[in-house]
Amino acid sequence: MRNIKSLKIVAKTCNPAILNLYVFFLKKVFYDLGVPFSIFYLPIKKKRITLLKSPHVNKTAREQFEIKYYKMCLKLRFPIKFSILKWVWLSKPSVLRIKIKVL
Repeated sequence: MRNIKSLKIVAKTCNPAILNLYVFFLKKVFYDLGVPFSIFYLPIKKKRITLLKSPHVNKTAREQFEIKYYKMCLKLRFPIKFSILKWVWLSKPSVLRIKIKVL
């Protein structure tokens, strides 16, 4: 098995409850394994979309929608086995996007 020196996991989703649940899961897993880690939340990104209600004349009748993206970063400072990393990757919710970077 291959050992990784340190890594960074960035999770992104539109649902803050799922992000908090996954953070709780990661804290429990890495605390039980004895791996030192640090977790911090990144700023919320907002994306606004404006649509016209009427397709013809009335340009003042518009609707705005907003999507918020919540992000979290977890840094591991200990050699961790690749199988544990694979298990963390596979046990994530489907609406959560994860990027793992080796430092």
